[in-house]
Amino acid sequence: MRKLAIGAARAVGHAALWPLERALANDAAMASPPIFIVGPPRSGTSLVYEALVTRYRFAFMSNLAHRFYLTPVGASWLGRPAIDRWRGNFTSRYGHIAGWGAPNEGGWIWRRWLIDGDWQDESTAEILPLADMRRTVAGLAHAMNAPFVNKNVMHANRLRLMNAIWPNALFIEVRRAPKDNIRSIVRAERKAGGPAPDAGGWWSVRPSIAPQYVGADDVTRAVAQVLGVRSDIECDGAVIGPARIFRVEHEQLCLDPRRTLDGIAQWLSDFGVRITERGQIPERFENRSSAPLPAHDEATLARAWEEIGRIVENG
Repeated sequence: MRKLAIGAARAVGHAALWPLERALANDAAMASPPIFIVGPPRSGTSLVYEALVTRYRFAFMSNLAHRFYLTPVGASWLGRPAIDRWRGNFTSRYGHIAGWGAPNEGGWIWRRWLIDGDWQDESTAEILPLADMRRTVAGLAHAMNAPFVNKNVMHANRLRLMNAIWPNALFIEVRRAPKDNIRSIVRAERKAGGPAPDAGGWWSVRPSIAPQYVGADDVTRAVAQVLGVRSDIECDGAVIGPARIFRVEHEQLCLDPRRTLDGIAQWLSDFGVRITERGQIPERFENRSSAPLPAHDEATLARAWEEIGRIVENG
């Protein structure tokens, strides 16, 4: 009953916001290229996202925009006071950051246009509603008067597609010590945290090698996910131009977040993206190493690491 009431209220909200959405969605070219944060799940992408939009003024898909996914520009324009007031406290849970003004992956917005699944290249761009996608992202940038940034790990296997939609797009890749990343994925999946596994058993983004591991155990899938996503980003980056991908090492971010963000800001300025200070971030974040899994899982991890490492290395 509660879900029905929320759905009905959202439908009324969408209808009320629609005229404002149409008025604000902008056909003009964006002043700055959109920026997308990608990487395997549990690699630290949410921390980078939260740190960036806390320290600097960016346009982004907030929790408010996500909830009003059919009218995110209108919702963001009306919700600017909540978005402007919000500051990160760096306590996200499986990628969710609390607060109406907090940054969100915008999954419901992206699913209006894109189907999550296997690796995609630029060939599918021609069947997408490109004008609507570009108007929405440009509209958010104009409504919030700042460059647009979005974190969504589901974009990690479609960089070439995102580049076809926004030919000047920039990407921030987040990497974490791979075995820590793998163990974190396994534990999160076993706790049923975050997204539900898809029909093939994949928890979050699927790398291009995913079809080889449908039906595999969760540890092997996690190894394929981390090594495969990293490889996909590297291969796609070679096509779109490696200079347009800035790599963030999670451990270095935790050790010295301000220096890491300074590096991102300098890289963005090289591409003509001008950002202004918004707030303060901590001098350091806690870097939690993932404790070993049970012995039989660690043995599986070691075997899969060798096997999948060879596959990825040989292309």
